[in-house]
Amino acid sequence: MKKLLFTVSLALMIPANAQIFDLLKDKVKDKASSLVGEKMMAGITTEAISTNFKDCNKVDIKMPDFAKNEKFTSLCAANFSQNEGYLLKPGYYTIDLKSFCLKAGTYAPSKGDGYLYAPVRGPKKEIINALVKNWYKHQDIPQHTVQSIIWGVIAKSSFKNMNTEMQLAATQLLSKNELLQLSKMGLDFVPDNLMSKVKSNLPQPVQIALEAENRIRSFFSSSSSNYAELERLAMLGGINPEKSDIAYGTWGLHPKGYWVSYHPHGYTQMTVQIYVPPTLASATFIPSDDVAVPANTSSQRLMVSDVLNCN
Repeated sequence: MKKLLFTVSLALMIPANAQIFDLLKDKVKDKASSLVGEKMMAGITTEAISTNFKDCNKVDIKMPDFAKNEKFTSLCAANFSQNEGYLLKPGYYTIDLKSFCLKAGTYAPSKGDGYLYAPVRGPKKEIINALVKNWYKHQDIPQHTVQSIIWGVIAKSSFKNMNTEMQLAATQLLSKNELLQLSKMGLDFVPDNLMSKVKSNLPQPVQIALEAENRIRSFFSSSSSNYAELERLAMLGGINPEKSDIAYGTWGLHPKGYWVSYHPHGYTQMTVQIYVPPTLASATFIPSDDVAVPANTSSQRLMVSDVLNCN
């Protein structure tokens, strides 16, 4: 009799335990899916380079006409070391350099945009720094190839999707450890339904940037090598309709104690003007330490390179 009761009880318990097990299994599955979704969303929305106008000194500035009557000394033929930069005595200086866009989904610089200094910030700053700084020793690599890699890093694109030219250039510009970091980036094109979920409740400029990054990932996934097409996908067409709070050519105080004024000519080249005040015995200027940041969030952040554009 006891054996019969045990058998009946066991028969009644099995379905109940199975239901409980199924519920627990579903909860674990839902939790895992949620974690994967959160991880994916974090991967999409985290900025590779986060430098923005909040990082700028907006207090110590001078108007664009501050030095309009001064004579500037060109640095195009001056001695330069990547470790020590240009050694400058008190006075006024000018130099023409090549530059790179650090923000996808933004407008190219215009005469309506004012720029101030900021350092490179963000989880991929070491890779971006290495790409730009090491280009000085590998100027045989086309500028557009370096820019393509930079846009790929900004978009968190999968390194394996970049074309052979870009991969080869990366091996010349990056260390083994930096290449390893780059190879761990693995985002591909994100479907529209997931992108819509990711973008919801985010500010419009952020949504536009995320869409541009997704277009870049789609470009690399397609194995296309047409730079004009990539440029069109990475940038907003036309002129930024927003009016900048900082005038074009505004002077800003650099952390090293000199004053600097950025004059972008598109996103690929820039004139930099420097004023070293008499209160300094000398100053060192290393162009590739600088990011020129616009007051308009929808305009491009520009990283200055050490490569001359004096011709």
